[in-house]
Amino acid sequence: MSNLRDIKRRIKSVRNTSQITKAMQMVASAKMRRAQELALRGRIYMSALANVLQHLGESLILRAGTPLMEERTDGRDLIIVVNTDKGLCGALNANLLREVLTNAPADACYLCIGNKLAGSLQRLGREVEGSFSLSDSPAEAELKPIFDMIRKGFDERRYARVFVAYQKFVNVMVQRPQIVKLVPVEPQELISVAEQGGMPDAPGIDADFLLEPTPELLLESVLHLYVTSMLVQLVLEGKASEQSARMVAMKSATENAKTLIDSLTLDYNKARQSQITNELLEITTAMKAME
Repeated sequence: MSNLRDIKRRIKSVRNTSQITKAMQMVASAKMRRAQELALRGRIYMSALANVLQHLGESLILRAGTPLMEERTDGRDLIIVVNTDKGLCGALNANLLREVLTNAPADACYLCIGNKLAGSLQRLGREVEGSFSLSDSPAEAELKPIFDMIRKGFDERRYARVFVAYQKFVNVMVQRPQIVKLVPVEPQELISVAEQGGMPDAPGIDADFLLEPTPELLLESVLHLYVTSMLVQLVLEGKASEQSARMVAMKSATENAKTLIDSLTLDYNKARQSQITNELLEITTAMKAME
């Protein structure tokens, strides 16, 4: 009898868990659609901006006076790790951490957007300079403190290069960990970076530009716009990957719960049938003994 109560209690517990995972799946699905829309919309903008910057870079023979395009040998590398604040998203953070540990320089310092990997990096002996939490649909204003920190460190030559490690959103089932360079900006790499990010070329953007004022004056302001917009775009890619991975993980958990409930129900029915059979045998034995 106790075995039947235990099985029944387990069935109830698993059913309650499946209701929670189903609700989380529906929430993640709604957030995923919004995150995907923002990420895909930003790719077209970044492609056009990359083409404009390439045109500006090609129009300038000398670029030494532009700090964000200056190659440096002093200072350390900064890795911005775009991870999640919450769990229950499968192996998303683990895959990103593996990519960072495999390809990032050993002496680099780290800045985490999301809290999940900050502790892991510190336990592995990596220097984490800060950790930030953002909303599910972050705007440029939320990233301003991060960009100010990057710009200050780059201007003070504490950082030689700045990279961003993030999960590139491919589709609902596939998220690919990548590390891309944010600064210094390489004019010849602008289009290749756009293509790696899946950003389609904007139509008609390769035509000659009429620039006012001069390209030299425009370059600095457009570079700032490019770097901030690129950081926002990579964060949006990470958010889309997070919600997609969480939806898939919760869907898998719900399906596994249903499978477990079916298995436990079968065990319950077998145990109940066995109990009924034993009771009938006891009754039959008692009746024969009374004859």
